Amino acid sequence: MNDTATFELEATTEPESGAAGRSSDLLGVGKLEVWAYGGGTQSVGIAALIVQGKLPVPDWTVIADTEYERSSTWQYMNDVTVPAMEKVGVKIHRLLKSDYCYDHAGVFNSKGTPLIPAFTNQTVGNVGKLSGFCNRWWKQDVMLNFFRREHKLARSSMRKWIGYSLDESIRAIRMMDGDEWKAGLLRFPLIHDHPMKRRDTIAMVEAMGWPTPPRSACWMCPNQSDAEWRDLKQNYPDEFRKAVELEKDMQKQDPHLWLHDSCVPLDTVNFERPDDLFYRACDSGACFT
Repeated sequence: MNDTATFELEATTEPESGAAGRSSDLLGVGKLEVWAYGGGTQSVGIAALIVQGKLPVPDWTVIADTEYERSSTWQYMNDVTVPAMEKVGVKIHRLLKSDYCYDHAGVFNSKGTPLIPAFTNQTVGNVGKLSGFCNRWWKQDVMLNFFRREHKLARSSMRKWIGYSLDESIRAIRMMDGDEWKAGLLRFPLIHDHPMKRRDTIAMVEAMGWPTPPRSACWMCPNQSDAEWRDLKQNYPDEFRKAVELEKDMQKQDPHLWLHDSCVPLDTVNFERPDDLFYRACDSGACFT
């Protein structure tokens, strides 16, 4: 199946190059345009398109801080994205999970349910993977609670930008089967507005003179590839140690939970597997859990 062929590209109104018109004004859709900035490659690509005037300025730009995010995400955002966005009138609002997540701020909720897609070897001889609820509770609900509590805005008043690129179009297709898409509450700028693959966003960002953006991920995310775990261990040892300790803490409540599918202690894993499509970071603003 050709993922990209499924879409009929939609025309959007674009400002003059360098202009900073508000999305809701330009599109006349009657909804606020809210960009869910994820801090990773595709999100930085959207930032570059806004700076170039190829995408209109969103009414709101928010990033949900899970409080487990790798420090490389914040360093890039603070050094590159924030200054660039400020020049075109965009403020990135960083929303702390602990401020807006009521019953699901930790790895377990109050009922003891694990929220991250951890691996389990509870069945002898078989490794399973739990469903992940962290994207919903730590990102989607944090954003909704922010707008409801601070600005009295309902979800129905906003169209949310999600940075899936063409090589992730299957994920967008799934969302397009849902009620939010049918109600006009979702937008995919890197699929419909400016169709691009992940590598295209990297090339565009680098051509602007910006550093290559990092892949966004929580330092303890079980969806990380071996290459990402290896990078964390080698280049961010403090965060790797926090992941090791978190795994031990999780096992006090459930001894069968693991952060790596080898189901051995994280600090003993030999991270040598190559990347593949089943282990992806959260570059787009939505986790793949």
